[in-house]
Amino acid sequence: MRNGTLSRCEFQLKVQFIRDSIKSCLLEAANYEVGYKEKTPFAKTVRTCRQLLKVEPALWLFVDVEGVEPTNNAAERAIRPAVIW
Repeated sequence: MRNGTLSRCEFQLKVQFIRDSIKSCLLEAANYEVGYKEKTPFAKTVRTCRQLLKVEPALWLFVDVEGVEPTNNAAERAIRPAVIW
């Protein structure tokens, strides 16, 4: 996309399959029943999937909004001096 080989529309169409697949997996996992106080790795995974579904559209902001970077490079560069110090 950056180098002009893929239009935004083409990019969005290609990502849609991945987006749908991930949402389907999250929904499947979130639908498992776990006890309220269950602390198993399985229960934690189910709860994580439920939390991710609450913010799922935000995961794809870089696809929907032009100019939003798909990486955290800017944030990493911003904190680099503090890490080195």
